[in-house]
Amino acid sequence: MVKPILASLVLTVGLSSCIQSASVSPDTANDAAAAQRVTQTGFSRPVTLGNTRLKGVRFIGKTVSDIDQTIAFYQTAVPFELVERYRVRASEIFHPQFMSKDHGEVEVALIRTTTVFVKLIDFDPEIKEPPYAKPVYGPGYTHLCFQSPATNPAFPKFKKAGLELVSRNAPVDLGGYGVTYAYGRDPDGTMIENETVDRPRRADRAWITHIGGATSDVERMVDFYTGFIGYGARRRGEYSNFPKMDDVAGIDGLVLKSSWFVVRNMEIEFWEYVKPATPVRTAPAKVDQIGYNMTAFEVTDADAERERLEKSGIKMIGPAKVSKGWKIYYAYDPDGNLISIQQNISAPKSESIDDMMWIDPTTF
Repeated sequence: MVKPILASLVLTVGLSSCIQSASVSPDTANDAAAAQRVTQTGFSRPVTLGNTRLKGVRFIGKTVSDIDQTIAFYQTAVPFELVERYRVRASEIFHPQFMSKDHGEVEVALIRTTTVFVKLIDFDPEIKEPPYAKPVYGPGYTHLCFQSPATNPAFPKFKKAGLELVSRNAPVDLGGYGVTYAYGRDPDGTMIENETVDRPRRADRAWITHIGGATSDVERMVDFYTGFIGYGARRRGEYSNFPKMDDVAGIDGLVLKSSWFVVRNMEIEFWEYVKPATPVRTAPAKVDQIGYNMTAFEVTDADAERERLEKSGIKMIGPAKVSKGWKIYYAYDPDGNLISIQQNISAPKSESIDDMMWIDPTTF
């Protein structure tokens, strides 16, 4: 939810960078805002990516009640290209333990955006499931973030399409550095974030910058994703007594810890809600629950990457699945979020993310 300023440059990729780390100084302020606590580490950049097999995030999975409704909603505000739509047996994609019940054919739509694919799945195509509004503080995947330029903001377009606001006084200007923020829910109750930036790093009409999640233990997530990705968090932060951040989340008295990772096409962020506390998840999330269901990473060699990960203690679940020209291995992160590594073995090259890798983590 926050975006830092480095010198005079506003870094505009992801909610992961939203507050100037010295936005209020207790040494100089003499009003109620002096109690505001905003602390952030400096940016951490790997010296090299070496010969990593991980390209980036291939797609964000999203379980929906109606694919037509979802496409219609998002196309009003962002470039949203339907690549392919099809039906397939759920067992071709997922292992049984990932689902809350047996499913036959599911409907799938692969959507291309400018920075990442989104895979929509309707597990019951003949039935429209009711909306599900996961709490802002989770646990699990809570939001996708869409950035857009201040000259052509996506936020009012989403509002016109029926975005149900979570944030108060939206859009919220956290610190006067040219970025505003707003949380809202789509027709399924799934939360998205809108960031409007006055100095965009991309020329697109709108783009996805990150997937965000809420965790009960941010330190544990940092340890896991450092091993999974191959290098550490881009930045860490802690925040409290920050009324404007309360407005973004629609919750008073927030106390937060955060971490952000960057891969070559987007960011991955985690928020530990200390107050109110993110619940401890006692069982893995199920992919057939309405909302974000997985983060899929593209790799150049799935078997070799599986071996590397298992040597580091990250165990894959079951044998590989092969679907639509992709070899897929699954795992859970420490919070029970489903992740996967996927290798293109025979699918069209246009379904890979090679032309979406616009970030160099060593310099970003």
